[in-house]
Amino acid sequence: MKTPLILTLLLLAAINMQAQAPIMKVYLADGSSKQYKLADIDSLTFSNKTEKSQMQIFYSQTNTAYYPPYLIDKIVIENSYFLTIYISGYPKYYILKEIDSIIFYPTEYPAITIGNLVWMSRNLDVDHYRNGDSIPEARDSATWSNDTNGIWCYYNNSDSLGKIYGKLYNWFTVDDKRGLAPKGWHIPRHEEFLALRDYLGGGLNIGGGLKESGKIHWKSPNRGATNETGFSAFPSGQRWGGQPTEGLGIICRYLVSTECETKWAWNWCLSSTDIMFFGDGFSKKVGCAIRCIKDK
Repeated sequence: MKTPLILTLLLLAAINMQAQAPIMKVYLADGSSKQYKLADIDSLTFSNKTEKSQMQIFYSQTNTAYYPPYLIDKIVIENSYFLTIYISGYPKYYILKEIDSIIFYPTEYPAITIGNLVWMSRNLDVDHYRNGDSIPEARDSATWSNDTNGIWCYYNNSDSLGKIYGKLYNWFTVDDKRGLAPKGWHIPRHEEFLALRDYLGGGLNIGGGLKESGKIHWKSPNRGATNETGFSAFPSGQRWGGQPTEGLGIICRYLVSTECETKWAWNWCLSSTDIMFFGDGFSKKVGCAIRCIKDK
């Protein structure tokens, strides 16, 4: 009889992707680690419902599925064949031999307090809604031009650039009722960006304190950049509907949850060439970066 493994959500896990059998490597709170084969486990019981971990299943070579662990009751491996995830009693089935790996990873985002708001100090980079449903990646311009559902891309479809700048999202991801922001965070409203601007002195010319200083990521001249707020704005570029990505190193746009009108929504902009920070209305199909605000 195999011994059930009790897994609390204080544990963070990573996967040995090269293993032939599904392997789970569990990092304990004290920094030590243990490695398990899924075939040797009867069940995983989630006894501590922390919201600071995520779980992703890689299966059938190219597919992934995400489940917030705080929604999971237990995971059971049945007859060394099925892996069953129970969410509020509802089962979701996977064939064990089709699973490449399971990964648990932390969800904590670095944050900075500016005024009375706590902002993420890096761009959002999630590929799923809060309920675990996947957000499609759109790699071609035609999809960006025609899609009125939530989609994302990396700049130039580059994973390496994505690790630095995060994802570009269209506005329909923000408006989706399944929730784009991680639990405990929300997409900024237009008035919250106005509050940020006012806290920094008001007017247009307050962008220098928000931009990452230097020219590692920003192109010259990166005028007036001091990053005195710690916001560390990166020039993540943009994607217009029907056009390739553009503006890396020169511009960043942040999506806002507030509409301007039926086909337009607010976003806020910073540029390498000046110290302006301003909001404007653009098509909901424009791909922009996102900075979330912590819920109060």
